[in-house]
Amino acid sequence: MKTISIYRANAIILLGILTVVALHYGKAFFIPLFFSIILSMLMLPVSKKLESWGMNRLLSTLVCILIILLFIAVILFVISAQAVSFSNDLPQIQNQLQQMVDKVQQWIQQQFGVAPQKQIQFVQSRISSLSQSANNFATSVVKGLMGIITSFALVMLYMLFLLWQRDKYKNFSLKLVKPENKPEANRTISSITEVASAYLVGRLISMLFLAVFYSIGFSVVGLQNPILLSIIAVLPTIVPYVGAVIGGLFPLIMAFVSGSTGMVLPVIGILAAAQLIDNNLIEPFVMGAKMDLSPLITVVAIVLGELIWGIAGMILFVPMFAIIRIVCEHLPALHPYGYLLEDELGEPDWVKKLKNKFSKN
Repeated sequence: MKTISIYRANAIILLGILTVVALHYGKAFFIPLFFSIILSMLMLPVSKKLESWGMNRLLSTLVCILIILLFIAVILFVISAQAVSFSNDLPQIQNQLQQMVDKVQQWIQQQFGVAPQKQIQFVQSRISSLSQSANNFATSVVKGLMGIITSFALVMLYMLFLLWQRDKYKNFSLKLVKPENKPEANRTISSITEVASAYLVGRLISMLFLAVFYSIGFSVVGLQNPILLSIIAVLPTIVPYVGAVIGGLFPLIMAFVSGSTGMVLPVIGILAAAQLIDNNLIEPFVMGAKMDLSPLITVVAIVLGELIWGIAGMILFVPMFAIIRIVCEHLPALHPYGYLLEDELGEPDWVKKLKNKFSKN
């Protein structure tokens, strides 16, 4: 039985540590670059289709970037329009919230004998002690927004060159391997492109389904500003598992603040039903076995991504681990690691039958 030498094991551990350190301290460079790579893979089929219609490479690239900008602009427009409606309902929400505060104060007085005036004084003292922290937080938020704008500009710039000169980067990758391995390397690149685009398309379709489902459900139960609440609930779901929980908190809070406790259970039912349908019907069909990541590895990718890159890492590390799995599958020496990363459940049978039916038609 072959064993790994202590020197090789130490080299692997050291490489892993250096990689994590480089990713952490170089995140200002790596995050925009990786976002641009993923988005370029997403828009690659669109660019190829435009070029097949006679459009030159540069113009098709600019059209792809314009599509992304229009998509973001539409989302911001819908949010701003709904925010105006939400601001009109704000006085009513404040009154309902004040009634809830009064009830809580009365309960505290009955249970602990603390008068409402003393409760207010205690809260005011806590607020004053946290004022400096709030100022620091506001400053960090402003800096964060400026950083987001700068990073977004870099993403668009990187994407321009990645799509425009994609043949150059593909040929560079092929030049790194031996001539006899180029066909396999070419298949690896194609698989990576397919997985990255399938992941983003699948997430967008899933988010669109959840937004429509939430909007209809929240409207039926009578929740105010259902479209805005749906968008707020859906945006975090770009992060698997964790995002659905975080996104569902705001509609639940608004249902509780609305003053009708009977609205909370229907909202919980809508959130649960949407996630059940999405996890068992939508995602298996739109993504299928493209990602083929073990649920445990997916959670590990999310946790590592948050530790190294924050929210951006929670979004990017899942497709990155899927890309690593593909590379491991195409390199015989790394097959055991590919086996560790892959999903042992595979694609559901009903998805395979449905896809075969569509492919025949």
